[in-house]
Amino acid sequence: MRRLRVLLLASGAITLLASVGVAWATTGATTGYPQPKVAVPATIQAPFEDRYVLTAVGSGAGIRSGEMKFEFEEGSSPQFLVGISQFYTYGPTGEIETSLFTFYPPKELAGGKGLGFTVLKVGASAQYGQLTEDGELRLFTPEGDKVKGELRLHGGGPWPVEFKVLDDDERYAGSPPPAKQIHESEPSKTGWGGEPSEYEGEYELTNGAEDPTAKAGTLGAAIGVAQGLGVKGAVVSSGSMKVEGNPPVATVDLETGGTDRTFTLTDLAWQADLRVAQVHNEGPDSPPVGRFEGTGGQGLVKGDLVSGHSVYKVEFQLK
Repeated sequence: MRRLRVLLLASGAITLLASVGVAWATTGATTGYPQPKVAVPATIQAPFEDRYVLTAVGSGAGIRSGEMKFEFEEGSSPQFLVGISQFYTYGPTGEIETSLFTFYPPKELAGGKGLGFTVLKVGASAQYGQLTEDGELRLFTPEGDKVKGELRLHGGGPWPVEFKVLDDDERYAGSPPPAKQIHESEPSKTGWGGEPSEYEGEYELTNGAEDPTAKAGTLGAAIGVAQGLGVKGAVVSSGSMKVEGNPPVATVDLETGGTDRTFTLTDLAWQADLRVAQVHNEGPDSPPVGRFEGTGGQGLVKGDLVSGHSVYKVEFQLK
């Protein structure tokens, strides 16, 4: 009976994954899940039947971005929700990995504050019943199109998570946008220092290195992009930064892999020696595509500039 139950769970997970993208499956995606031992009223579960994109996550979880969907098991009586997620996570050496999880069974949180689910990890051999418990997801009562919660994975956490409900026609050409990383002490002071004179002005890149793709010909740009994946970061050969305005905005020019790239940093904030900002590819009014996080002080700013799946390790000195 235990093997049959596990196989049924695997079957349901695969069927749901087959309707990928995860976020735009509609009906008929969750099948084969046995009735939970404890029933939760459908009226409590119904507000969570939706498609979501991850908008914020605790930085300790190692999750870059993700999507999630919950729907009722077909033909279940009483009805119960089953969920699926596709998270883009940082692997042991910093590479971006795709992690698939299902959420089952649902349970009501104490005080009617929301729903909790066991997190089941879907491995490469899920078709053989290899689903393992890997944590817990707690979702609190939705507030408009926002849902907050807590996530435990791999024995760690809980980490705060925040999701946005997706419209029926919302799609992503590739992976979903990077989620904001929630830190235990998120910087709250505007700018990158106590006084604008401490951080405004022109900077030069001080950690430039020889471009390893220079002799790669037409493949140089592609190799440069590949090097940017993960936390080791792309090799940056030259660059500059200019910080100005009120509120302050930083324009960053980098040369990497034989290609010139320009980024705009907004929402500059600081606390002690921590420096953070939102990263944009097409000016300050374009959607954010990543985050800058590093340290600073005495005219020096250094850290990781993340744009999409690419990471650029930079060090800038105020001229």
